[in-house]
Amino acid sequence: MTTKRFATEMRDTIRSIRDEQGISEIKCNNLIAYLDQVINSTEEEIAPAQMEKYKAELQIWVKQNEAVQAQNIEMFRSVILTGQNALKTAFLMNGGATVALLAFLGKLSDQHQDKIAIFASTMVIFVAGVLASTIASGATYLCQWFYAHSQPWKRIAGHAFNILTILLNIASYGCFIWGAFRAYEAFLGFSIKIIK
Repeated sequence: MTTKRFATEMRDTIRSIRDEQGISEIKCNNLIAYLDQVINSTEEEIAPAQMEKYKAELQIWVKQNEAVQAQNIEMFRSVILTGQNALKTAFLMNGGATVALLAFLGKLSDQHQDKIAIFASTMVIFVAGVLASTIASGATYLCQWFYAHSQPWKRIAGHAFNILTILLNIASYGCFIWGAFRAYEAFLGFSIKIIK
């Protein structure tokens, strides 16, 4: 196989990988430009030993790119799992607080119905935290859907939904902290009124 034939086949293969599979991690344009230079240069025969060296170097280059791609995929998976855990944590904290407060209010309604209003705003805060984490879960789906497309505006929308998801999750944690503080204040005020 001549150098030009090898370079032509390699260029066509890389173009098909780029156009059909959408892989852009390797710098296809730089490699194609280099191969075009090789194709347009004067032809010289390569010794079989030199060709084997080129093949070995090419194989090493392919393996290195595969390793980088695998590492990027694994990092992406870990980011997704971490985000899912953060969403679940926010949902469980606020949901658990809501259920606990409902149980307390159920017991409170037996003896002190007039005191239930003290805890109403706290309940709203915890429910808002649940709502924020639920919307964040939906925004995560939209974020991934937009990232799966190659149009620039969809990538921008994916980034926007990613930021929205992060902000909603932070807001959910904030609702839990705020609700816990309000519940603490309500319990303090409630106990003082009961003692008197």
